[in-house]
Amino acid sequence: MPDRAKRIAAIDIGTNSIHMIVAEARGTDYKVVDREKDMVQLGLSSLDGQPLTEDAMTRGITSISKMSQLAARWNVDEVVAVATSAVREAPNRKEFLKRVKDEAGVNVRVISGEEEADLIFRAVRSTVDIGISTALVVDIGGGSVEFIVGTSSEIYLTASERLGSLRLAQRFALDNRPFALSIEQCRDFIRERLGKLRKRIRRLGVDISLGTSGTIVTLANLCSEGPADSAAHALKRVEREPLAALIPVLAGMTARERSERFSIDERRSTTILGGAIALEEIMNQFGIDSMLACPVAIREGIVESRVVDLRRTTKGGGSLRRRSVLALAGRTDCDMRHGAHVARLARRIFEQTRKLHCLTDESVDLLEYAALLHECGLHISDKAHHKHSYYLIRHADLRGFTDEQLLIIANTARYYRKAPPTDDDANMAELSTAQRSDVEKFVAILRIAEGFDRGHRRRVRDVAVRITHDTVFFIARTRVDADVELESARKRSKYFASLFNVRTRFESV
Repeated sequence: MPDRAKRIAAIDIGTNSIHMIVAEARGTDYKVVDREKDMVQLGLSSLDGQPLTEDAMTRGITSISKMSQLAARWNVDEVVAVATSAVREAPNRKEFLKRVKDEAGVNVRVISGEEEADLIFRAVRSTVDIGISTALVVDIGGGSVEFIVGTSSEIYLTASERLGSLRLAQRFALDNRPFALSIEQCRDFIRERLGKLRKRIRRLGVDISLGTSGTIVTLANLCSEGPADSAAHALKRVEREPLAALIPVLAGMTARERSERFSIDERRSTTILGGAIALEEIMNQFGIDSMLACPVAIREGIVESRVVDLRRTTKGGGSLRRRSVLALAGRTDCDMRHGAHVARLARRIFEQTRKLHCLTDESVDLLEYAALLHECGLHISDKAHHKHSYYLIRHADLRGFTDEQLLIIANTARYYRKAPPTDDDANMAELSTAQRSDVEKFVAILRIAEGFDRGHRRRVRDVAVRITHDTVFFIARTRVDADVELESARKRSKYFASLFNVRTRFESV
């Protein structure tokens, strides 16, 4: 009989709301079996150095007590409770935390803005397939806004700015039909706080933007003209133009009018304008036209962190074909980190040059496997190792592949350096016309990807591609100075330029 799933209650004590999910975690996955939420507004009449009020603490303790009792009815194995901005900043936080422990029986840990961002990003990655893209995640809480930039495997930036919806509503009196001057002052304040961060994020470069938190999910519903509580777990988009049009509508209403017209919680209606202004300014400053609203947050990140180690262990195996490729790479002492990084860069180029190569989605895996194995011939000799790579791949009895697929992988690795493929080569003669075309396109991409990591130091962490009429721009997103890598990629792009009849240009950010 299988072991009973481990039940975890994750409680997120935010500035605006307190949330709890109860999840059953088994193996590498989990499912949420219950949810609870209270719009407590713990930070009401506090923040910016002011203590939590007695009323706010009482509301918070009552809510946490109720959630603790619900968790006990589910027979949870573990209760994990964290507190964010409002408690983090409060001078009387120790008093509040002691009362929560004594009266509700829950130990609460106050987390930093960076840890908050990490938990949010964990939750997003478990819900949205980021793939190999670089994503910007924005979480608008009541007290602060968290910014995270990363990929499915790495976080490049976390930042926390005190621009939360409740904080802005209190500072600029946005709760009930504000003056136009108040809105402009709010916008100026946000722009000033985002200045340095905007430069950092633009330098990193992002491919997709996602928003979390109740504020952004509510705004996505309002902008799509649907009720705020409909399809709570569906992924919707916030478009910049409808959001801009919504702001004057919200500003012209009292909190009660907003609540009645849009069917949103009355307490949410006092802060929604502040959140809308913050989000619009973020989208303006970062050049975001559309953002996917993702209905997960810290509580899902808490649960995700409990199973991530096991997930990583099992994920390493992957499919039969991937396991077979990785096994060969291990036997031949390949630089696995280099191979994996080149494979990722190759996939990124593949995805962004579809209009040129017109290859199928299924074929990109073959390109990735060739990238993982492109240096396996070093196991035999450094001299002409690309030819040795061809031989090893061709005769390694890799499982899960057809003979035609092995020919494509082997030939792609064979031509990642030195002379490009020609019809006169004996190994190319084994290929059909269609296979030869695939190999040529893969080789053109792989050569550039390998050039970007010439020194095996991953100085180029990502690459964006922009295609004009007759020119392909490769924009390297670098960690440090990468002039050597850019020059190597530029030299290796000659075959790409010839094959696709374009000019190539290289830049770095």
